[in-house]
Amino acid sequence: MRKPHLQTNPFVYGRVLGIADAACARPQYETAILQVARDKGRLALSGDRRLGKSTLIERTLAADKRPLLRWDFHRVYSTEDLVHRAAEQLDAFVRGLSPIARKLTPWLREIGVGIDSIRLSYQGTEAALRVRTPTDHLARLLGFVSDIAKRREFALFIDELQDIRDGLPEREGDAVLGLLRSELQRLRIPCFFAGSSRESFRALFMSDASPFYESARLLEVTSIPAPELRAFLVRQFARGRFELPPEVANVLLAIGGESPNDVQHLAHETWNAAVGSRIGGGELGRALSKILSDLTPIADTWLGQLTRRQQRVLMATALYEHVGSGTDAFLRAAGVRNNGAVVSALRPCIHTREPIVEKLGSRYRIRSRYLRLWLVTRHQLVPELIPLLRAEGAYTAALRTVCPQLPEDLES
Repeated sequence: MRKPHLQTNPFVYGRVLGIADAACARPQYETAILQVARDKGRLALSGDRRLGKSTLIERTLAADKRPLLRWDFHRVYSTEDLVHRAAEQLDAFVRGLSPIARKLTPWLREIGVGIDSIRLSYQGTEAALRVRTPTDHLARLLGFVSDIAKRREFALFIDELQDIRDGLPEREGDAVLGLLRSELQRLRIPCFFAGSSRESFRALFMSDASPFYESARLLEVTSIPAPELRAFLVRQFARGRFELPPEVANVLLAIGGESPNDVQHLAHETWNAAVGSRIGGGELGRALSKILSDLTPIADTWLGQLTRRQQRVLMATALYEHVGSGTDAFLRAAGVRNNGAVVSALRPCIHTREPIVEKLGSRYRIRSRYLRLWLVTRHQLVPELIPLLRAEGAYTAALRTVCPQLPEDLES
């Protein structure tokens, strides 16, 4: 028998889980997805980032042996970019339907040739700039989807649909959404949508000003219940002959937070850090230190681009994201007089291609769980920036509000 540390690490993070990957069963969502697939209906999964929405759709349909065309519009920045992505992903889907059938079936071969003509028109910056009819190209791609749907059963999944409206100019985004809605209404195939920007995604289906108003059933995806995720962790560690005591599993869940992806990330590094047959606090501490250390170069770069005032507001956001940005507690920590100053200070962290902060109602929060933990564990910088945390025990108490189980001496 191989030694435990030579066993394949079963914890997967940072990508959609495949059939071969272990995952928690989520029957209430899987049942809804399969019902929509069988009825050729429309379903929109809403919820926070990294809760497993894409995995739910792709894994459930794959287990039911249903072909799936996925269009991923995450952070799409122009109609040309959207069409280019859609063409590339449709081409890969067509190639995957059946390599043999593609050679022998004229209609499938013709679709491939049509997609190639669109893809070629977007090769290189100069070529892309010459393209003046991107919506015409999108209509052609949707026509190809319709042609395939008349001959083959499959499902269409559009991921991060709200980024069309959030990332494109308003009129351009509305035009693309209107075209998508018009063409999708004609398709006799199941269609799925997912979005991680909860407010703007839900508005697409709930606002009567949206082209997608009431065009799909909305289903809120929540975090996996702690008992189920804890049992999953215990089973996975047991595959490597590792014992994960309940109290250690609880700490792992508390540090990883609500995202299954973040929990699996920490579990992955904990597995790699294991030296004996029993997982303990030492392994967890080394795993978390490794994750935060990996973040240090990019996090340092972010901080270096901000003024001291902006750094202070960012640190206050990391420590006090549970309270509204207009409350006295937050404003005192941030060192500003009003909410307008908070908005101004956080602008470089929000209005950028790679935002690290997002707004939820009256609160701001750090988008990445581990970036938040990296920020709050800068033991020298945080009290230096926030004077009210210099009093004895004040900084430790603030850390406890972020995560009571966080090691006090942790800093990568």
